[in-house]
Amino acid sequence: MSRLNRWWLLLAVTGPLTLAGCDSAPPPLEFGTAQPSGPKLAARPAANGSLPLAQWPNACEVLSDTEIRAVLPQASDLARDPVKVTIINFNPLSESAPGTTGDVPAGGCEFRFGLPSSYESEHNSSVKVTFTAIADPELVERNYAEDLADARKRAGEGTYKKEFRDLGTSLGTDGCFLPDVSDGPTCHQGPYQFEVGGMSTADGVGEYPASKRNWSEKVLTQVVRTLGPRMR
Repeated sequence: MSRLNRWWLLLAVTGPLTLAGCDSAPPPLEFGTAQPSGPKLAARPAANGSLPLAQWPNACEVLSDTEIRAVLPQASDLARDPVKVTIINFNPLSESAPGTTGDVPAGGCEFRFGLPSSYESEHNSSVKVTFTAIADPELVERNYAEDLADARKRAGEGTYKKEFRDLGTSLGTDGCFLPDVSDGPTCHQGPYQFEVGGMSTADGVGEYPASKRNWSEKVLTQVVRTLGPRMR
């Protein structure tokens, strides 16, 4: 066999192998568990009052990269986008004190990152944390109870019924519920009421709509378990 023929034979054998390597599947998605490591969120609202908005925590600082990767070890290219939250007076027994209602520029935060996927995407996943009240724990508990009752009622209304879940204290907070099993939890702990949401199109989360339920069960609940112990 001539040297030229041997060269073409080598290309014919190795070419398909090279192409197959380019199409290799991403690694399986790994899910971890909550490992709280950040500082305590030590809000001290006045008795029967709300915390002044100027003292609210920056939501983009309440989850560290380390805490996110404890839940999702393969998270990469983490980014944070603040979300404005508008707070109104929810205490029907008194007028709101000056500085306790209005806009909080970073009352919420969307944490964006990438996870292994067959399709290239820098940020194909997210977790969103939103504070909805920071006040005297008794006021927060009462507000949470009203939201819980309202979510339970709305789950049974309309054409498409929702699978409401009262999670009680199972996530390590004073209370949590899911408006629907595909939604993120709404929770309260001490002086804080907050919501956790997010989504992912990464391989291993599943196809829509199952992916929403899986993300809630495997990721968003672990975020609550990360935050709850730091709110005590």
